[in-house]
Amino acid sequence: MDPAAAAAALFRSTFAAEPAAVAIAPGRVNLIGEHTDYNGLPVLPFAIGQSTAVAVAPSGAGLLEGVSREFPEPARLPLGADPAACPEPWHRYLAAAAAVLGPRLSGRGARIAVASDLPPASGLSSSSALTVALLLALDAAFGLGLDRAALAAFAAQAERLAGAETGGMDQQVIAFAEAGALLRIDFLPPAMRPVPVPAGWAFVVASSGQPAPKGGAARDAYNERVVATRIAAALLADMLGAEIEGTPLLGHVAAIDAAPVLVDELPARSSARKAAAAAGIPLERLVTLAAGAFDPDAQLPVRAYARHVLAEAERVDLACAAVEAGDLAALGELMAASHASLRDDYRCSTPALDALVKAMTRAGAAGARLTGAGFGGFAIAVCERGREQAVIGAAAAAAGGPAFEVAPSAGARLA
Repeated sequence: MDPAAAAAALFRSTFAAEPAAVAIAPGRVNLIGEHTDYNGLPVLPFAIGQSTAVAVAPSGAGLLEGVSREFPEPARLPLGADPAACPEPWHRYLAAAAAVLGPRLSGRGARIAVASDLPPASGLSSSSALTVALLLALDAAFGLGLDRAALAAFAAQAERLAGAETGGMDQQVIAFAEAGALLRIDFLPPAMRPVPVPAGWAFVVASSGQPAPKGGAARDAYNERVVATRIAAALLADMLGAEIEGTPLLGHVAAIDAAPVLVDELPARSSARKAAAAAGIPLERLVTLAAGAFDPDAQLPVRAYARHVLAEAERVDLACAAVEAGDLAALGELMAASHASLRDDYRCSTPALDALVKAMTRAGAAGARLTGAGFGGFAIAVCERGREQAVIGAAAAAAGGPAFEVAPSAGARLA
């Protein structure tokens, strides 16, 4: 199924008109660097061939009227709809896109049709693909003149309004990816560079059999980690005598030599209120989120979360070097260490993901780990080309599938 053709056909059959623009945005796999982006630390993702397509045309009704091939409930939302208040999860992304574009739409509404071959709630960034494709299609249909950097920034802002305090990795790789390469993304300061993949390597992704939704308890668990790592950053900065302006991020202190050592001096658990008082900073800098605020008295496992993030950022550097050197064994070891850290310190793996990672490794993968935020969803494995079918078979046997090969692909584009 071609998502672009399916979205255009759905638009015609629903609205009895031609779309003004059709945009395609790929999903993504994060090879390594999990939960580091919202800490201002590097990541190493790539875009995949599976994608979401959005067909759009302006309307004069001041409404967002949307249909999706994957979700039965159509959308009919005023332009000013609160994304977090939309009862249907996919409607939140339509409302959030309109909210971030704001006056650029000049009060005009839009008709929208969506089709995708990305598994939803998988950790393969189906929500970011929808958001980027929608914004790219709106840009083309309304003549907004957004460049790729603005597109990625608006998409990240929209997802935060929809409820998850994301760090921007998904949106940037979806907007800027190059075929045949991983994309190293840095945030402090901002930078990107492609990292070509050796020809003899293959990547396999597989479902754990458990969804990885971005709403409800999973969103709350994600946001807990955002706040806990802010607490860690504020406390480390206070120990180091470093000044941080704005929201404290571990990326602000990670380059200071003593920071990894001082992680062990962090409290095992702390609340944001106690940490703000100890560091002498306003509480709001720790708990304010784009879609609300976090309970300032919740006790969070600060030390373990910070330990994972700082070690994971170092693994990104080592993984880039391994890919550039063609050292598959070294990359596999780093992926195994990443998964163990996500399981033991960041506590976002599940028994099903752990079993899936073990099965893929036993079948010949050099390394495997969960990909995405965790709490369910997919795992990724890397192997020598020729072994991918064995890894796919083992994954499907362990978790029931789906499992399939993915290849580094190009980013978002107009059809």
